[in-house]
Amino acid sequence: MTATPDTGEVHVRLRFPGGMILNYRAERAIAERLAANLRPHCIEVIIDGLATDPFPPLPCAELWTD
Repeated sequence: MTATPDTGEVHVRLRFPGGMILNYRAERAIAERLAANLRPHCIEVIIDGLATDPFPPLPCAELWTD
């Protein structure tokens, strides 16, 4: 799980109960905070280093900053 060298962004995949899947890109620290908050709600969060695809940025990413 490595970040994209030029942006520092990672691929974040959210899989909701019922099967809906959303793909985004975000900074690793933001992705990890998001995952920690969503996993208890049965939302599967996968973070990997494949942010090279044109995924949209994570909406409201500023909510997951320090």
